[in-house]
Amino acid sequence: MDKREKLLQTALELFVSQGFNDTPTSKIAKEAGIATGTLFYFFPTKDELIISLYLELKGQAVESINGALAGVKSTKEVIKAYYEESLKWSLRNPNQFSFLAQFSNSPYLKKISGDEISVQIAPVLELFRAAIVDQQIADIDVNLLYSLISNQVFGVNQYLSSNKFSEREQREIIENTFSMFWKMIGR
Repeated sequence: MDKREKLLQTALELFVSQGFNDTPTSKIAKEAGIATGTLFYFFPTKDELIISLYLELKGQAVESINGALAGVKSTKEVIKAYYEESLKWSLRNPNQFSFLAQFSNSPYLKKISGDEISVQIAPVLELFRAAIVDQQIADIDVNLLYSLISNQVFGVNQYLSSNKFSEREQREIIENTFSMFWKMIGR
């Protein structure tokens, strides 16, 4: 693991356990075993470190989700695969998911350019647009649909993470909660 990756990994652990405000860059550098000056070489400000970590983790999640979508044909099955893989990724990567949730509910989200956010969510919004045109889901603002599915993923993740379910029970919960989501948006 190179120094940049070590700093990002250490920052992830500290931000999740202590929050953004209570994690000074000096502590990140010390815990990573890297000089503070080296941290600032890679990330000139703490804000840039936080944003870089967000973009990297969001990219990892998107890559995993896109892999699950390959070969899926029907609109409902694509939306279902997106939903299920979002939850599976969050359960496999609890620290990463916690960081993304923390970031999404912080002022840092406003520091990401609209273009960057658009690139991240454009495929999902396009999927919703196509489903509306095909009259497979309700004609609702696609940004609202994205918010609904994102918040449902977050809530179901919280539920699954705070209880001890077998893998079979987790699959059933994911399946059932997708069915509820589809009943809400489907036609």
